[in-house]
Amino acid sequence: MSNQCKFWDCFENISPVHTFCGDHFEWVETGEIDECPICKRGKFSKYDLCTDCDNKSAEVVNSSQTKLATIHLLAAVDDLILMTKPDASNWPVGKRKQLNHLEKMANEVRNELRSS
Repeated sequence: MSNQCKFWDCFENISPVHTFCGDHFEWVETGEIDECPICKRGKFSKYDLCTDCDNKSAEVVNSSQTKLATIHLLAAVDDLILMTKPDASNWPVGKRKQLNHLEKMANEVRNELRSS
């Protein structure tokens, strides 16, 4: 039984014990490929999302259910930030940057919700 390469636009069949084809595996090893946070497939590290997910996220969805779900998610993110922020001063710089990025992104989403 074969497996398909995990990179978002590669359809090469590979051994069931592998995750990526040979070419994409080399790029994973060098850090040029990581995981798309939405679909969990491989993508180039310099981009936030794989091309498929980036194209889908560009589609405007203006439903009340989507807005409600976003508000609930923002509330959960705010809770997470409030719980972790007091301890963040002891974290490595990279982790503090990630927390600050999360807070910045949550604020951007909040501002988009207000303007729509």
